[in-house]
Parts: sequence; C-alpha cells; structure tokens
Amino acid sequence: MKCKIEGITQRGEGVARINGKATFIPYAVPGEEVGIRITEDRKKYSRAEIIEIITASPDRVKPPCPHYYKCGGCVWQHIKYERQLQIKQQLVKDALTRIGKIETEVMPVIGMDNPWNYRNKVTWHIGKTQGELKLGYYRANSQEFLPIQECNLLQAEIAELSRFLNCYLFLTVAEPGKQIIIRQGSADQKLMLIIEGPVDRKALINLMKGYPNLESLLVYEDNQLELLTGKPYVNFQIDTYKYQVSPLAFFQVNNQQAERLYQLVKENLGNNQEETVLDAYCGTGSIALYISKNHQEVIGVEAFAESIQDANNNARLNNIHNCQFYAGKCEQIIPVLEQQFDTIILDPPRSGCHPDLLNSIIEKSPLNITYVSCNPATLARDLAFLTDNGYIINKVQPVDMFPQAGHVECVVVLYRR
Repeated sequence: MKCKIEGITQRGEGVARINGKATFIPYAVPGEEVGIRITEDRKKYSRAEIIEIITASPDRVKPPCPHYYKCGGCVWQHIKYERQLQIKQQLVKDALTRIGKIETEVMPVIGMDNPWNYRNKVTWHIGKTQGELKLGYYRANSQEFLPIQECNLLQAEIAELSRFLNCYLFLTVAEPGKQIIIRQGSADQKLMLIIEGPVDRKALINLMKGYPNLESLLVYEDNQLELLTGKPYVNFQIDTYKYQVSPLAFFQVNNQQAERLYQLVKENLGNNQEETVLDAYCGTGSIALYISKNHQEVIGVEAFAESIQDANNNARLNNIHNCQFYAGKCEQIIPVLEQQFDTIILDPPRSGCHPDLLNSIIEKSPLNITYVSCNPATLARDLAFLTDNGYIINKVQPVDMFPQAGHVECVVVLYRR
C-alpha cells in the first residue's frame, strides 16, 4: 500500500490519511511517498511500518546513532535539524489551535548551533547481555532492554564514564532491572554517579577511586540515598548565578538552552523594583534567583522538599535576600498566601498546572503571567483556561531544549485584559 505523509507527531511518527483515517508511521517524514504495511488497525486510527521509501524528503538524513531505529530515546534523528525546528514550531501551533482553540502567532523555535552532546544527565537501565551486566535504554514502545554503546546526546565526559561502567560494572555486583544516574555540573564539570542498590559498596568505591573528575558517589537503596564519597550536590551555573543541586532534584538537562530560557523569562518580566513575583513549581529556585535583582520580592513554591532546601541554600550562595521559598503543593500553598502578586511565573511538570492552582491565580488576578512549559498539549489546555478568564497572550516563544527528541519548551507571556 502506498501513501503520502502529510504531517508528523511529537513521537516522530509520520501521519497519512488512508480511507479518511489517520495512519501513524514511524520514521516517515512529511512530504514523502512511502510503501507501508498496516501493523495495527483500529476504529479511529491505524499504525503501519515503512516497507519502501518511494519518494524521499530532502529533509531526510542518515541518523548518526547506530542504535537509532531500535532505541526509544530519540525520534527525529532522521530529519535535518533545521526542519526539526520548523516541525516543533508547527506542533506548538497545532496544539494551541486543536486543544486550546487559540489562534496566535508562535515565534520560530530558538535552536542550537550544535544539537548534539548537550545532556548533563543520563539515566541508564542495567541489564544482562550474554550473561554480562551492561548499560542501556529500552527499545522503542517497550520495556525490553537494549544495550547501548554510545549515545550522541550525552556530554563527552558522561559518555566516557558510561563506557567505563559498561566494561567494569560486573565488579560492583549491581542487579539487572536497576538504574544508574550520571550528572555533570556546568560550574566545575564535576561528575556525580548514583547507583541503585543493592551493590557491593566496597567494590564500587574501589572501582571508582581516582576516576577523573568524579566528585560524588552515591547508592540509592530502600528509598534512601547514601553518600559514599564526595559532595551531596552538583554545581551548576547559569550566567553569573550558581546553584548547588541535590542528587535527585530537577535541573534543566541542557545548559546552553537553559540560559537562553532564563534570559527570555527575565527579559519578558522586565525591571520593576516595586513588583512582587510568584514562582510556582520553582524547583531549586533557579528562575526565582535569576530574576530576583529586578524585583522587590520573589516567592517560590515547590512540592519536592529537597529542592526547597536547595533553593534556600542557593539564595545564600548567591547573596540574595529578597526570595522566600515554601515547600508544599502549589495548589495548597498558593491559595493561602497573603501577598499580592504583580507577576506570576508558572513552570509546571509535563502534566501542567493543577486546576485548583489555576482558579487561585484567577482570584489573585496578577497583571502578568509567564508560563514556562515542556508539554504543548497541557500548555494549550491551561492557556485556554487563562484566556477564558481575562488574559491575553502576548508572545509564544518555543526553545529547543531537547534536540533530536520530540519535546519542546515554550515561554508564553500573558497580560490581564
């Protein structure tokens, strides 16, 4: 069966219309004509696989990763990077139109000069291959372990440590099914290694002793972190601001694009020394501290208690005294805050904002809202609520935080009507 690819999903699946029904085809590029075989036929949609590329798109490239067509990590390596940015811009537009019923301009996506080797964090799965312990990811759309020798998204020293562990992991008696996290700080380039136990701690310490640039070694077992050697944090830096981040606390995985994102937020908020700003889902206080000098007071709220400890430590580290941080769910803490907020920053997880939080924001009626999102679908849903309740979208600016993957970050500026 032949078909023409009309679009593409965030998961990297080409979309064709066959007998009026959407058909999703992995690794197909918009504009291509392909021969396919139906693999799943449902009432409202079908899935298929490519048998033959009849007319290839000029945007198609050979993926540099040897694992690409098996691994479930990246979905767009077969598409030129310039085209990836255009597609992500369109995905944001489509989400706003389809889900939010919002017609507004979406700016071109801010991309990277080098869209490779950008990740400062990796989470590996431990598995067994031919009787040997190896690191890997899962195969696409499955929980099947896939051993990985190289990942082109990782920073060089994280990739090098991963290769080292692939060779000598067996010495630690780590268990298949567990995970390993490697992080690298942008302030000092030091590495942190977290292994999910049980493991032979003595063997692990001996194996990693003297490894270049390894600052911290931890074991996570029975929901507890145990520091074996080094410091209990990773050192990051955005512009002149320094952040000490706990082992399991969130921080943006792309150093270069994180700085661009924070600059956007800061520019959009402007400089008003009389303003009080609320930062909902503030994490380790990275944005709150970054914008603090331009405002009278910044209040941050975050559910993960360790992140709030980091935020307070980071305020002291940067000699900032006009930030307050509260640990708790945003939808519970923010409605009872007595401050009047001129501006509110929303930076929720992929699930978007809790409805109770959105209702509280409408009641507080700030002049400005800046929404930072990593999921166009939940962004569109929440923007629909805000625009229905008195806010106007001024700007939608996507930032490519995850080249080669389908995710895209957005900064949206809204004003009260």
